[in-house]
Amino acid sequence: MSKRPVAKAFAISLGGFVFGYDLGALSCATQGLRSHFHLSPAVFGVTISFSIWGTVCGALLAGRWADRVGRQSLIAGCATIYALGAIGVTLPVPSEWAFILAMRFMCGMAIGGFTVGCPLYLAEIAPIELRGRLVSLFQVEVGAGVVVAFAAGALFARFDAQGAAWRWSLGMGAVPAMVLLILVLSMSERKPGLAEKTSSKARSDSPISSEIRNSSDHQRLFCRKNKRLILLATSIAVFNQLSGVNIVLLYMLDILSSAGIGLDMGHRFTVMISCLSLITTVLGMAYVDKAGRKPLLYIGSAGMAICLLCLAVAIPCHFGPLLYLSILVAYNAFFAFSQGTVVWVYLSELFPPGIRGAGQGYGASVHWIANATLVLAVPVMLHASYAGVFYLFALMMALQMGVIWRWYPETRGTTLGSLAMAEAHNGTDSTPVP
Repeated sequence: MSKRPVAKAFAISLGGFVFGYDLGALSCATQGLRSHFHLSPAVFGVTISFSIWGTVCGALLAGRWADRVGRQSLIAGCATIYALGAIGVTLPVPSEWAFILAMRFMCGMAIGGFTVGCPLYLAEIAPIELRGRLVSLFQVEVGAGVVVAFAAGALFARFDAQGAAWRWSLGMGAVPAMVLLILVLSMSERKPGLAEKTSSKARSDSPISSEIRNSSDHQRLFCRKNKRLILLATSIAVFNQLSGVNIVLLYMLDILSSAGIGLDMGHRFTVMISCLSLITTVLGMAYVDKAGRKPLLYIGSAGMAICLLCLAVAIPCHFGPLLYLSILVAYNAFFAFSQGTVVWVYLSELFPPGIRGAGQGYGASVHWIANATLVLAVPVMLHASYAGVFYLFALMMALQMGVIWRWYPETRGTTLGSLAMAEAHNGTDSTPVP
């Protein structure tokens, strides 16, 4: 693979860095937001989830526009929106809580666009044998963004004298967003849906690849022949959130606090955990094209189920800090090696070119609806029972193992959208799904 596509891949994957920074910054800001606005558990859940509902809207809109305006134009627009929203958070204004919600909603919309446009672009410039690694570069950047956000949050908390650390943690996300905007504007635009041109000649000349090019331009997403693809996208997105990873990330300081760990040590733990998670993501990136998608998902689901059970048992007992650190490190490592690496790769591989943007947008929006629902509900659930929440997530990971074994196809080494054409060859029709 030439240097120019690699440089473009690194530039586009910065959308993942902005995404990761936003998640880490929001986690660092949770306690500051709660104390600054004196939020009850229910209102706190609304506040934290508000940006994620923006992400749902952003993913839905981006799915419609990704195939119309091009991936790069979509990403550039999202970078601009995020930078404006992040800068807005730092401004002192009247009706502050409502204004903060509006700015966070803007940031969420941009993140939704990144989760649609960036994996699509990466999948479409990658040769088949490297596609998993190149798309998972997006998740590596997510991990890097989380590390930087936790480090910045710890630094702001250490030197904060006016209780504004949460504001600066969120506002600094404008910097990587503006860097991404500059890089994207300096690149020549690609036309959407050109993934087949990056495949090897033997693959691209196959009957299925030819049929994809000739028949997918005017497809509808919600038709009967795409039913299996829609169900697979729904499943991988929902289970990704039912692993509890974003709950653990966003409420990590609260979870550590409930285990008797102070705020200063909690910030140190978040930095260590996120660094080790990033290392494991890079390891998963190296194996996703060698081992395949399904084996990584099996390993991750089993490992996370065990870690979540351990966490549910340990939290009420107030064991030593090193035990919680070990469990959280192992949990995040299993996620990063499996679901964190695979989810965006898998979604980018399911749908054929004519509906790939809409399909990615659908999968991303389901992912974020599940995330927002959990983030909204979990503060109340944690207030009732910390252990019960983690027992529930452990059960979901055990269930996912059965679903993976029974229904998930392996997409390693296949052309983009070939699963869709295989479904078409089975004789299904294009009748819209009622």
